[in-house]
Amino acid sequence: MSNWTNITETAVRTGKNTAILDAVQSLASSRGEADPLPEMIADTVATLRAACSTGNALDTDTTKIPNSLKGLALRMLTRRLKDYLEIELSPGETAQANDDRSYVNRITDQKLRFETPDNSAGGAEMQQAGGIDTISSTNRDDYTRKGMNGL
Repeated sequence: MSNWTNITETAVRTGKNTAILDAVQSLASSRGEADPLPEMIADTVATLRAACSTGNALDTDTTKIPNSLKGLALRMLTRRLKDYLEIELSPGETAQANDDRSYVNRITDQKLRFETPDNSAGGAEMQQAGGIDTISSTNRDDYTRKGMNGL
């Protein structure tokens, strides 16, 4: 079994999402617009891959995310579909969205590790961990209005 998965329309068409997705596609069609789902999926996958890229190896297939993030991706897509239809989120969904944002932040902060990719991209797509520059000067006047004069 693969460690990483694609998010497909079939995966999105689960449970209550079937009716929401049908409504989105019908609305887009009535407006003469393309089906927005493929772009929503691509954006969601890109967001999760970007979060994972610091500290985790990525799969060479840019349409795949770790299996353990599939549920998160589907919740993110459900919220985007509802936003397209201008449906307000319930308080429970809003709380879940906040939890999901916190989880993505933990991923970005390298606090979580994921499944080994099926076909590792190596460091090609990974963000390098950044550092910070520290100032070793103890002369506080350097950072006052007087010390910064002329900048």
